[in-house]
Amino acid sequence: MDDTNKDILRLLRDNGRMSFTEIGEKLGISRVAVMKRVKKLEEAEIIRGYKAVIYREENVKMLMEIVTVDSDYEDILAYLNRTGYITELYILTGENRIHATAVAPDVSELKYLAKMVNKVFTEKIKTMTCHGVKEIVKDLYGGVEYGKSGQRCNE
Repeated sequence: MDDTNKDILRLLRDNGRMSFTEIGEKLGISRVAVMKRVKKLEEAEIIRGYKAVIYREENVKMLMEIVTVDSDYEDILAYLNRTGYITELYILTGENRIHATAVAPDVSELKYLAKMVNKVFTEKIKTMTCHGVKEIVKDLYGGVEYGKSGQRCNE
């Protein structure tokens, strides 16, 4: 991947609605050249989609880390994957670790989710820790960044 493609990705990451003409003007290349490069990036699945980031101030975010007693945790992953509150789900390095990010309008819903996961998989979970997010400092994919002044850029 060359520097021009990296610049295109950076611009699209910051503004997925930026036109090929605007990108071309910023990078000093033609609209058609940008279009061809973006198409190749999409075909290579480097660009996997475009989305609107919707901010809802009333939402609460919780990070869950689960360590299982053994590596047989596919059913836990399937359960979490079916849950509408889960927005991110990862298998981590280290021994039998799962990370999940959950979002809900109310903290009580996230507490209930954690309680149910623990109850349903009590025999399979070695440890489970849950932490509510106090403040998002940087989340490029969620549209939150701090400016140089310390203020959020999207405020």
